[in-house]
Amino acid sequence: MSQIRKTSYKEILKQNEKKSYADYISQSGIRAEENYYDTIKASKTEKALASTDYGVNSSKLSSMGLSESGYEDYLKNTLESQYKTKTESSHRALLSDEYKNKKGYEAYVSSYKALQEKISQSVIDEIGKGNNFSYENAYDKAVKAGVSEDLASYTASRAVSTAINNTIKEAVTFAKANNLSPKTAKDYAKSLGLDEIYAEKVYNSISTFTKEERDFYSSMTADTYYDYIMSKSRYK
Repeated sequence: MSQIRKTSYKEILKQNEKKSYADYISQSGIRAEENYYDTIKASKTEKALASTDYGVNSSKLSSMGLSESGYEDYLKNTLESQYKTKTESSHRALLSDEYKNKKGYEAYVSSYKALQEKISQSVIDEIGKGNNFSYENAYDKAVKAGVSEDLASYTASRAVSTAINNTIKEAVTFAKANNLSPKTAKDYAKSLGLDEIYAEKVYNSISTFTKEERDFYSSMTADTYYDYIMSKSRYK
């Protein structure tokens, strides 16, 4: 039986996201910075082409004899004001797009985590019902089910732990129902695939009771009985 690896789920969530923010932007987000620099570049080009120093307006002013006139100053101020307005508008658009990207990414991550948790739990539930105690097999099954590789480690650990606990419960409940001796209960636990350590847990759970106590608790449900005797085990 493989040694169970334990990883904090909160730690997994911090370390693992299917896609980085950059990947999300490239596939589903708004190219905020690219759009910003494109519009700034276009505004600079437009301003240069209309420049009173060397652009279209320069030629017009020269042909009209208005170079270095008050009208030229007026055009310069107008062009500068227009450029400033456009750059401010571009910056506002950048901030707006970045906000939309942030909210969209948060929604994506939330949805992704919820889906991962759902798949993870389904794998835990499925493996937990059986007698498969292999961490490696549980890990492979989780990955094939669509769980991310890092979260698969957590899933496999939980699945194997659940399978072991359920099998211990099955062995103890069977021993109780059939009034088995501690040694026979331990042998039965091993027949279910539990190793020496976990089979010994079943042994000690049974050996904590006298025959009178087992008779007294015979009316208890399996869940209540299991919880009670596990609380008495020195291996808990």
